[in-house]
Amino acid sequence: MNTMHVRKIAARCCFALLLAIATAPVIHAEEPIRAMAFFEEPLLLKAVPGKQRHLLVVLPQPGITAPVYALKGMLRYEDVEGEAYLQMNNDFGERGIFFTKGLAESGPLQKIAGSSDWRPFVLPFYASQGNEAGGESLIPREITLSLHLPGEGSVSMRDIRLYQYASDEDPLRAAGQLVSAPNAGYSIGIIIIFAVLALAALAAIIARSRGGQ
Repeated sequence: MNTMHVRKIAARCCFALLLAIATAPVIHAEEPIRAMAFFEEPLLLKAVPGKQRHLLVVLPQPGITAPVYALKGMLRYEDVEGEAYLQMNNDFGERGIFFTKGLAESGPLQKIAGSSDWRPFVLPFYASQGNEAGGESLIPREITLSLHLPGEGSVSMRDIRLYQYASDEDPLRAAGQLVSAPNAGYSIGIIIIFAVLALAALAAIIARSRGGQ
């Protein structure tokens, strides 16, 4: 077998490997459910004397079908006194109302204090926690988003959307995360095995071609 023929075989195998990797089953973790539009301008809220809680969004029958979901968006604030925060309430009817508060020191759950340019926020909820034994899947009847602004300052918000996730996914991970489809791990394993075998076969072909020269 001449060297030119060996190179053609190697090129075809490399192309096949690249094609297999490029078409591996990968999906976005986030599944968008609802988007809240505030016309063309961001929603702007300013402190009101005697009023700390500002109701922003009410989602009756939000359409959640997965055990993990989150409200995500962008916010900007200026000269906020004290510690303001976003809160997502989850109404499960007879089971009660549960909430998520953005009071962390950093990250997408960070509290609102001082001033900041546009930054992302994430308010996750894990409806399956504590109910695995009964095999239950809690579905919220209503989701609300509110801003608690105890002092002076202003807060702007935009691009607020509701997403849902699989039970093993974490909304607090970086946006745009990629996760494998249900059989993606198996498929990627097959690709790796195929790559190793193909490279071994190429090495054997090249060794034989050199031996025959």
